[in-house]
Amino acid sequence: MEEIIRVLILEDVPLDAELIVRELKKEGFEFESHLVERKEDYIREVDEWQPHIILADHSLPQFDGVTALHIAQEKAPHTPFIFVSGKIGEEFAVEMLKKGATDYVLKHNLSKLGYAVQRALRELKEQLEKRMAEEALLESEEKYRLMVENQTDMVVKFDPEGNILFASPSFCEVLGRTEEMIVGSNFLPLVHQDDQKKTLRTLDKLNYPPYVSFLEHRLLTMNGWRWISWANKALLDDDRNLKAFVGVGRDITERKLAEDRIMRSLKEKEILLREVHHRVKNNLQIVSTLLSLQSSEIDNDHMKSLYRESQNRITSISLIHENLYQSEDLTNINFQNYVKNLIDDLFHSFGVDPEKIKINIKIKNVIMGMETAISCGLIINEMVSNILKHAFPHGEGNIGLELSEKNKDKYIMRIKDDGKPFPEDFEIGNTNTLGIKLIKSLVTQLNGEMTMNKENKEFLIEFDELKYKERI
Repeated sequence: MEEIIRVLILEDVPLDAELIVRELKKEGFEFESHLVERKEDYIREVDEWQPHIILADHSLPQFDGVTALHIAQEKAPHTPFIFVSGKIGEEFAVEMLKKGATDYVLKHNLSKLGYAVQRALRELKEQLEKRMAEEALLESEEKYRLMVENQTDMVVKFDPEGNILFASPSFCEVLGRTEEMIVGSNFLPLVHQDDQKKTLRTLDKLNYPPYVSFLEHRLLTMNGWRWISWANKALLDDDRNLKAFVGVGRDITERKLAEDRIMRSLKEKEILLREVHHRVKNNLQIVSTLLSLQSSEIDNDHMKSLYRESQNRITSISLIHENLYQSEDLTNINFQNYVKNLIDDLFHSFGVDPEKIKINIKIKNVIMGMETAISCGLIINEMVSNILKHAFPHGEGNIGLELSEKNKDKYIMRIKDDGKPFPEDFEIGNTNTLGIKLIKSLVTQLNGEMTMNKENKEFLIEFDELKYKERI
């Protein structure tokens, strides 16, 4: 069983803390959280509870995140520390990262919190594993040599001036040279000119406790410049002076290239998210949470139902943004995956047993633009909600949902059920409930037409793909 993650939250607004907890739960973390807002409580939790990660607001009435960071670095220097703040300037964020903060996440963009926490814990685990590996490597010089000669990681021993004393076969292979050619030469000329100062600064740290350092730089190999990650450990004489150091290196060029791709992708996603926020005006998750909290205070079943319908409409929109944020394609979504998630949320919201009320979804290879998907998703939300509320008084039945492309930029959607028949006087054109009004408006927005077959309870909607309109 994996260890439960201990999360210490420094926050003075209970609702913000609840949103943080909800976001972590949504991302699937198994965790326990403690909430503090005073300095003395924070110090006690760091000392006694020993959290695995700290999530801290920047500014509190009696305390502040900068002081909290300094305390964490003093008492728990390896514990990841992430600022979670409503407003934080770029200069301040950069300064905090330089001072040891792991990351920062803005409260209006909590969807990034899961990734930030996951990355911080992964890096912590990697650092711990590196330290354990280095200690094992340095137990014995002879045992060390026997081991490194048969491993794929590069192992190199240097004197304090950077001259190579020993090079593992894997290091020789990467450089395309023999050990005789390498031993005795200086390491620095192999390092890319832009990385040499950084390399010297990192190696200078080996003169001081804890006598370890980590470095990533470009190295000239037989295949050109390659990114190498090094974990370095000082070897001290009896007077605790540096006599040599050992570096364990690994080629991380592919990882660096992947990181570059990720950074470009994140930049595109940030641009998209700004546009999304321009359209929806507010953080949908906060709105949904507030509705949920408010409805829990209401005893009237009809009012609870209205709140639930509003939440479901918000969910149908927010799922679009969630799918886009997780997708490589930032303008189109796989509509089948989106609809399945939407139906799951609706069934959960209405407390439906999927073994008794079954839905058959037929949507194949439909990639839909965001503008169209939002409107179409709201239509599906309203229709399926109406079916779940009115069609199955005994809690059993079947729903059919089919969507396909009629031709380029034209879709056909059918929704039907085998539940209770419509009233004899029911006509879609004469019905003015909020849900039906919304459906009619959305169909018009999609340049579509809707017809109804009362006998088999089937709605047929033909509509167009909307073209994205760029905001200026």
